[in-house]
Amino acid sequence: MARLMKIIGIALTVLVLAMPSSTVTLALSTSTVSNQYTQPEPEAIEWTINQVIPDTYEKLAENDTYALYANPETLAFKVVDLRSGYVWHSNLDEVTEADKLNKTWTAFAQSGVSIDLMYDDATTERLSITRDGHSLDFNRLPNGFSAELSFPLYGLGLTVNVTLEADGVKVDVPSESIVESMPDDYKFETIHLYPFFGATKGGSVPGYLFIPDGSGSLIRYADSTKASSMFYGRYYGDDLGMISTNLYDYYVNPAYPLALPVLGATHGVDEHGYLLVLESGAPYARLRAHPAGVITQFNFIYNSFIYNESFFQATNRAGAGVTAIQKETNNFDIVMHYRFLDGEEANYVGMATSYREYLLDQGLLSDRTEDEDPMGIRLEFLMGEKKRFLFWDVSVPMTTFKQLDGILEDLNANQVKGIQAVVYGWQKLGASATAPTKLSVEPQLGSLKTLATINETLLNRDGALQLYLDPQSALKGVSGYSVRSDLAMSITNKNLLGYNRTKVNYYYNLPQVEKRLVGFSESLSALPNVELALDVIGNTLYSDFKSGHQLNREGAKAAYTDAFASVDRPLSFYAPNDYALAYTKNLYDTPLSNSGYLYTTDSVPFVSIALSGYVNLYSTPLNFSSDLSFERLRLVDYQLYPSFMVTYHPTSRILLTYSNWIYSSQYSQWSDKIIDTYAWMAARLEPVKGATVIARSVPQSGISIVTYSNGQTLIVNYTTQPFTWGSITVDARDAWVGELGS
Repeated sequence: MARLMKIIGIALTVLVLAMPSSTVTLALSTSTVSNQYTQPEPEAIEWTINQVIPDTYEKLAENDTYALYANPETLAFKVVDLRSGYVWHSNLDEVTEADKLNKTWTAFAQSGVSIDLMYDDATTERLSITRDGHSLDFNRLPNGFSAELSFPLYGLGLTVNVTLEADGVKVDVPSESIVESMPDDYKFETIHLYPFFGATKGGSVPGYLFIPDGSGSLIRYADSTKASSMFYGRYYGDDLGMISTNLYDYYVNPAYPLALPVLGATHGVDEHGYLLVLESGAPYARLRAHPAGVITQFNFIYNSFIYNESFFQATNRAGAGVTAIQKETNNFDIVMHYRFLDGEEANYVGMATSYREYLLDQGLLSDRTEDEDPMGIRLEFLMGEKKRFLFWDVSVPMTTFKQLDGILEDLNANQVKGIQAVVYGWQKLGASATAPTKLSVEPQLGSLKTLATINETLLNRDGALQLYLDPQSALKGVSGYSVRSDLAMSITNKNLLGYNRTKVNYYYNLPQVEKRLVGFSESLSALPNVELALDVIGNTLYSDFKSGHQLNREGAKAAYTDAFASVDRPLSFYAPNDYALAYTKNLYDTPLSNSGYLYTTDSVPFVSIALSGYVNLYSTPLNFSSDLSFERLRLVDYQLYPSFMVTYHPTSRILLTYSNWIYSSQYSQWSDKIIDTYAWMAARLEPVKGATVIARSVPQSGISIVTYSNGQTLIVNYTTQPFTWGSITVDARDAWVGELGS
């Protein structure tokens, strides 16, 4: 029997390891000649692009840096960057036979605005200004224009405002301007705004498109692509309120969600570029990237906006049903900012820098990290789990508070500083039990007094104690909440269903989220300085259609940020979306690469360049790395601090629990690796702590050279051969930091 149980346990472990969690990731490829790494810039070529401003365009505004022109008939606009004289085009003015665009695509490329209307049977049709009957009232403003556009035959209308600002151009569509006068017959499905802005043809122009996939991804311009369709991505992931269930195939590595609502493009290497920042409308925006060779010969990237969706409504238990349309049109403002880059700023580093400046201007980044503090390390401790014994659950302690204290003392004696100790599974019956709405811990772990003492010790050592909390997820089949009254519901009257850390869960409605976050934080008087590490809520945004609790994604975003602001203690987040950044002390599970789409050619550290120096960025747990010595090179390159999962007891104790995805974590087995990794990385990252990246280059495959604002330079050698740069030689699979001579 014992042997049979062991075999079953091993089988379950293999199965569960393939399931989703916020910490388990597939191994990073060690081949640097792949789209998981940044590639060297190709040799410079001579190139030209249309710089003509036709007579049909009027000059509407100018400031010290830019001039804005617009075509009142198509709403197309052009921006002249006065620093270089370069002209940016929002549309194609002329389409030739060689462009191979049919009438629909021609109208789409030449129109500033196109819409997809939805008929009452949920079918759609695209309408464009330059092809379809419309009414247009073009009003000139001191800094741009405002245009009232309508398609009278369908009773649809909107207002588009395009205005010049200090860093570029602002485009907005106010929610109150959306008109659907015949909603029983016609509704907006999607609005497309300036889809061909900055479009290039094939490989005629050097450069790339940028998408915020994972750490950041580039799509370099070429005449063809391996992909067979456009890239479509929803910011913040799909809306569970519309699809009910987050389907997961454990044989497929899930793609990274688009956590930051930005996109960009360059024309030339370090010549011209722009970053588009979506200030408002991201919960209902879809990023669309079109590499040349997919349908058309053009490279272009833009945002479309979803106002109505269709869904399948079952009418009986046998599965029969009808396609229906949501009753209420999504209500949100669209606000986009085109921020232009010139010269040495016109690259992904410049884009990340521009985004950081935007976040700071908007008050969306917290204070700078302290330069003199030691490098941090996240150690996430599994405190307890539960297992079934006969007819009830029993506690399985994995790390008691006393054992936690002993581990921290050993690490301190070995010069491991800045420990962010996340305690996971602290509640009664551990990690697979519902977290309480008021503080109480599993008795077998120890007392709150002991935990408070540990917290004070950590604070004195530049560290912190953090309670792991997921206030958004209700574990399926577990007590501690009401299925009837506490859960969010989809448009098809189903409870939302998803996964995290191998556990299936429902999702709470807003009152319960607030109770389990804000209310819980108010119960922590016994741990006055303890912090919270928030999982799921920072990266999961859904609509709620339950009667009495209706909430769309824009409303949920605003409510969550209000909740974060109401918590009077530091917060850390696991892979959060942009709206959590203002409240983020530590960012956990920072992506190290991209999703590996066929479209992409490079992975770049956009996230870390934008946020480092202001937010402490930590990796996924290195327990799951297939090559720790190699992966720490990537961490240093991306300025991420290390993370480990830790337990006092061996993981054989949790083989038949939901935490068996933690297959190796016992401190006695990992202590040397933790200590060695910390020492190696601290020697290379502490000299640049608090500094920002001002340049990054890849002179050859497998070599990264990163320049920081404090004058330090980091050289990372991923290759198996020593690399020499000037007077500096970096050993194989090693990194060097210091000041380079002239």
